[in-house]
Amino acid sequence: MTATSDTPVTITQYTDPMCTWCWGAEPIIRRLRVTYRNQIRFAFVMGGLIEDFDDFYDVKNDISNPGDVAPNWLEASELHGMPVDTEIFDTDPAYSTYPASKAFVAARQQDEELAHQYLRSLREAYATQVRNINRRENQIELARSVGLDVDRFKTVLDNGTAQTEFQDDLSRTRKAGVRSFPTYHIDGPTGEKRLEGFQSFSNLADALNDVAPGLEQRSPPSVKQFIAEFGPVATQEVAEIYNFSRGKATQTLQTLAEEGILRKESRGNGFFWDVFNGNANQS
Repeated sequence: MTATSDTPVTITQYTDPMCTWCWGAEPIIRRLRVTYRNQIRFAFVMGGLIEDFDDFYDVKNDISNPGDVAPNWLEASELHGMPVDTEIFDTDPAYSTYPASKAFVAARQQDEELAHQYLRSLREAYATQVRNINRRENQIELARSVGLDVDRFKTVLDNGTAQTEFQDDLSRTRKAGVRSFPTYHIDGPTGEKRLEGFQSFSNLADALNDVAPGLEQRSPPSVKQFIAEFGPVATQEVAEIYNFSRGKATQTLQTLAEEGILRKESRGNGFFWDVFNGNANQS
């Protein structure tokens, strides 16, 4: 069952499709989805990380052009565990995060849940598949892959409505005083909480419990069922969902691959796993 706008608990993530720490938060988001299912609703607000690299300088990380991002990605990947492929910065780097953000907004205007899948696809394509998600052809291909109506998607990109809604997201981000991505705002029946920066599952679960004490935490499905629902998944996502070490997660996944249940794909400095056709409904 899918959460709706009537769901009493909402987690809003202020985010950007190319933010590496937002990419690193994907295992946490998926664990929240698996643990709470339709008890919580997710919303994503585009915060506009970089409008134009010509006018950008990150003092903390000494980043002033796309090539400077690669070491930051690799360092972050070691901490959050999600794979990255820094070849994108040598071959086809993005010089702004705004076009990809507007593409997400165009998807969100059509269908919120499909838009969430689309945002995941945007992140995955840029972080691990060496695909510039500002390019229109990549945006359209990813829209098609998650089931969006491509004609409607292109229309709202072209007629200015996606741009207008993206500006609303930027205004909302500024009004909220958001300074880092991801930032979370959690609303529930007994109040609201705000958490800034990368957060563990336990931090977000504690915040959820504060604003909605009655939420039920559910056990995850089998590893095969999880991958059938969410695949392809990175090793870190299985480690997060099942409280495995990365080593144990790798061993578990490799065993399933050797049994012919999963296929393994190398990307950048890590691996992704998915079910073979015909295994998706196995328990």
